[in-house]
Amino acid sequence: MLIDWVNNASFILESAGVRLICDPWLDGTIFNSGWKLLSETKLRYEDFGDITHIWLSHEHPDHFSPPNLRSIPEQYRRKITVLFHETKDKRVVNVCRALGFHVQELAEGEPVDLAKDFRLVSGRQGLIDSWMAVFSEGKTVLNMNDCVYERRRDMEAIKSKLGKVDLLLSQFSFANWVGNPGDHACHKEHAERKFAEVRTQVQIFKPAMFVPFASFIYFCHAENFFMNQAVNHIRDVYRFVSQELHVPTVVLYPGDHWEVGAAHDSDEAMRRYDLDYGRMMTTAPETTASVTMSKLQEAAQAFILKSASRNERYLLNALVSSVVQIRDLGILVEFSYHHGLTEVTGKHPDIIMSSDSLLHCLSYDWGGECLAINGRYEVPAGGHPQLFFWIFRVPAHNRLGSTFDLAFLARQAVMRTVRAIAPQW
Repeated sequence: MLIDWVNNASFILESAGVRLICDPWLDGTIFNSGWKLLSETKLRYEDFGDITHIWLSHEHPDHFSPPNLRSIPEQYRRKITVLFHETKDKRVVNVCRALGFHVQELAEGEPVDLAKDFRLVSGRQGLIDSWMAVFSEGKTVLNMNDCVYERRRDMEAIKSKLGKVDLLLSQFSFANWVGNPGDHACHKEHAERKFAEVRTQVQIFKPAMFVPFASFIYFCHAENFFMNQAVNHIRDVYRFVSQELHVPTVVLYPGDHWEVGAAHDSDEAMRRYDLDYGRMMTTAPETTASVTMSKLQEAAQAFILKSASRNERYLLNALVSSVVQIRDLGILVEFSYHHGLTEVTGKHPDIIMSSDSLLHCLSYDWGGECLAINGRYEVPAGGHPQLFFWIFRVPAHNRLGSTFDLAFLARQAVMRTVRAIAPQW
């Protein structure tokens, strides 16, 4: 069983005549100019000629990248089968079919044989994430990807299904907003939380070996670049798992080849990542142009009409409004499904962001989720960012083929009460 390392959360697993690539994000800026790959990918699109399968864990663009999939030569796409879990909306599988791929949807927890000695099983976590396990050549490889389980018993159920785990791959650093600039204690807490998650996974799955992955990115915009100072460094992760948790740890760099289970010297890979991190910290971050208030209001009206066509209007109107400080325009706006987007004065903001970020939230079903991940916002003292993000959960649920329900509205009512008794600014 061989692994060819691609980048970030992507690697090629070769065994029993199968060459399966996981989550191929090879290049490009994602999450609204918020993320870039830390290191350059060595794999090229012309190298997909011998790929038999692509497994996609979830719809986030660092795992499912339509521009990257489209760049694979068409003659190769027609020979590749995409594996993706069953969903109501069929968005991912429809995109892949339109690009000419074969598609096989995976039922929750049901084993699938891709070859005589290559069995795969996938399971869901939360609304969109999933994990994958491969059984081949007497070994079990578990790709936990971005899956984070709050309850130990959920992971213990996976462990009981899989049995022994020869190799565990898992995310090792945060991938979302971790606090305002200067909130160093909050940044440290988020970084340590990822170490705690790794510790729990290792305790439960008891892997023979561990590969840290899915965190080889950097926050590339001027509004989130500060978060790079708090990320978990690969050397610290290597030391933590190999020395504190006593699990042999393998660090792989783009272009590396490794036989699963073999001894591996990770020093060269870590040295290269150190160099890439140093280069990244001296790179000028991305910037984006301001958006006019009239364009924001136009996008807000389109957003409301689209939401009203997919949900009960009276429920939408019951959702609490949110006040946003638009940093680059120097104004406060209030947004709700009932009144749209209006400029206000004398109100305390729930959240601070640029006009570009607000436009992105209004323009895409996943816009609010994208903002939470890329971290291009700040929270003022006394702010309630939940109010803003709850508004944008509606299109997020619609995107997955669902509408929001009365329980969702009840949580908003609680926040309405909290806001009423909070100090007014």
